[in-house]
Amino acid sequence: MHPRSSLPAFLFLPLLLSCTASSALLTPTPTPTPSFLSHYASFSRYLVETGLANSLVGLTNLTVLAVDDAVIPRLSGESRDVIRRVLSMHLVAGYYDLHKLRQLPNGTATLSTLFQEKGNPQGSIEVVILRDGGVAFGSNRDVKLLNSFASHPHGISLLQISDLIMEPRTQGDGNCLTLCPSARSISKKSEALPIDTIFKLPSPLPTWPAGGGFAGGTIDFGGLLVYQTSSFSKVWAVYEGGPDNRGATFLEPSALPEGYFMFGSYAQPNNRPLSGWLLVGKDQTNDISNGTLKKPVDYSLIWSSDSSKIKQDRSGYIWSPIPPDGYKAVGHVITTSPEKPSLDKVRCVRSDLTDQCEIETLIWGSSGNKFSVYSSRPFNREVGALAVSAGTFIAQNGQPSSSPLSCLRNAKYNISAMPNRSQIEALIEAYSPIVYFHPDEEFLPSSVDWFFTNGSLLYTKGQESKPVPIEATGSNLPQGGSNDGAYWLDLPLDGAAKDRVKKGFLQSAQAYMHVKPMLGATFTDIAIWLFYPFNGAARAKVKFINLSLGKIGEHVGDWEHVTLRISNFNGQLRNVYFSQHGAGIWMGTSDLEFQNANKFVVYASLHGHAAFFKPGTFLQGNDGVGMRNDVKKSSIFLDTGANYSIIAAEYLGPSAIPVPPWLNYCREWGPRVDYDAAEDMQKAVKALPGKLKTALANALSSLPPEVLEQEGPTGPKMKPSWNGDEA
Repeated sequence: MHPRSSLPAFLFLPLLLSCTASSALLTPTPTPTPSFLSHYASFSRYLVETGLANSLVGLTNLTVLAVDDAVIPRLSGESRDVIRRVLSMHLVAGYYDLHKLRQLPNGTATLSTLFQEKGNPQGSIEVVILRDGGVAFGSNRDVKLLNSFASHPHGISLLQISDLIMEPRTQGDGNCLTLCPSARSISKKSEALPIDTIFKLPSPLPTWPAGGGFAGGTIDFGGLLVYQTSSFSKVWAVYEGGPDNRGATFLEPSALPEGYFMFGSYAQPNNRPLSGWLLVGKDQTNDISNGTLKKPVDYSLIWSSDSSKIKQDRSGYIWSPIPPDGYKAVGHVITTSPEKPSLDKVRCVRSDLTDQCEIETLIWGSSGNKFSVYSSRPFNREVGALAVSAGTFIAQNGQPSSSPLSCLRNAKYNISAMPNRSQIEALIEAYSPIVYFHPDEEFLPSSVDWFFTNGSLLYTKGQESKPVPIEATGSNLPQGGSNDGAYWLDLPLDGAAKDRVKKGFLQSAQAYMHVKPMLGATFTDIAIWLFYPFNGAARAKVKFINLSLGKIGEHVGDWEHVTLRISNFNGQLRNVYFSQHGAGIWMGTSDLEFQNANKFVVYASLHGHAAFFKPGTFLQGNDGVGMRNDVKKSSIFLDTGANYSIIAAEYLGPSAIPVPPWLNYCREWGPRVDYDAAEDMQKAVKALPGKLKTALANALSSLPPEVLEQEGPTGPKMKPSWNGDEA
């Protein structure tokens, strides 16, 4: 907890604990248990550390509602503001021992708390005498009085209660306290949620080779020093809506380095382990009037869950900081109180250090509720772009639109935080995946030079009868230009040689690595490319029926890749992109299957070689109808770190990485074959009964061109992702 109050604990604790000496004044008076008193000391330390103890100095007629060791640990993961609010509702204005409670008129009363005294009209507590003589707190009577341990009439009374009183909330026509789900009611969730587990890579990060600023912990954006943190405390959670209808959790950094401030809160769906990060910043300018960071001037409430009929652990409130002139907000703030957050809680960023951002993927939204929460990302994600994701979320009411928030901007953009050659090799050694092929796979990868030296040919338009062999490095391939159809590659003319080359040669296969800076050089992307001499025919699935699609999907030459996104703050693998037939998907590291320390597993689909993160059958289509992608682990695999070549890392300079000539070949790696794909589609459709015909026809017509056309692909350098982000 930080910062600590200036009032030492040893001045406050004796004030309360000494009350046990006058316990004879109570009737009856239980003997205080050592366990309770030791944890009451912990309860008192929280009062000191949150500054609440300062409010009690000189105060008389106070009742302290304390909990025992089975409950107090629930506070340990909460933010300082949450703990202040919770504890202030356990400090009752007025002296109430057991005798006085039992003498309440009509057996009920509404007690004022320090939370109410601080100006919150909802901060009162309802107390009720039960029929059996027991005492309960809260309008739902969930919290019971266990013992009255100590008292000092006209001074302080110490009562032990069964549970924490979590938060006031308006109910009916009164302003009494109702209880958020306690530890007991929250435990009624049918199962533990994935987010309850903090994800860690299977093995500790290695010590990276020295040199430059890679994995140095911080990056200078130009007077703004930025640090990446993954240490969080939960603020609010909802247990329905969002991905898999499992809700989401909202968090904030649990600890910050000296002088650093957060830009906003973090949010993540509950359907995966806690694995995210936030950027926090420190102003290095010492410029009071024009520093890189300033406090917001106010907050506006975007949304609250008060009126939402959703499963949640308490009420949640999402605020947008209102920045001063010349500054912009980079994140929203989550609280569990209708009170505005402290202006000191976050910082807004000087406008020249911000950039445009957009929504990315859904984090949370509930049915019938127009409010949604999304992850954010920079709008411009080209290689060399300065925009930086801060890790914060975007909250929106109604339909998605342009965000009022900004991303960060690395105005001091340089490559100092990017890895050098030896660090790149260490990253590949640490994270390079193992690619598993389906046990029925006929068309395996090979190296490019094996493909060239085993009879593959270069064709020129207008001279189709005179193809020429290709040099091992591709040195006689046309360089540069565009994909104008003037040249293409093809398999050997000899039938036996053609069949042999189509099958590839796994023992020769190489992984081709392209290394590039992304998101303002705060991340390093390593795209790992594999080459296959031939892509096999596709298959369809229609409910329980499997169908051949003839020649659909066949073409010479196939380039597939996965991309590793690695933090330049610490060298940790954060995400992996799996390419799949002209599209693909980003997956977090918590979703990956790891093998051999921090190496993860990639599954290549049968014949099509699309990359997947787990085994199974994946359909390109809807409602059980579409093209099959079958992936399965077998004894056929490729360790991409065992035989690789770095083919490009432009940021290191023009001569740092030798560029193979074939990389600058911009035409197709296979011929364009004219055939009637519609005929094969019609044959497949005819084999089906009734409505399934239409379903399959619609699914096939929506397949990408690279599947429907017999046409070779262009090489890695011609893909949009070479100079930009993945799809």
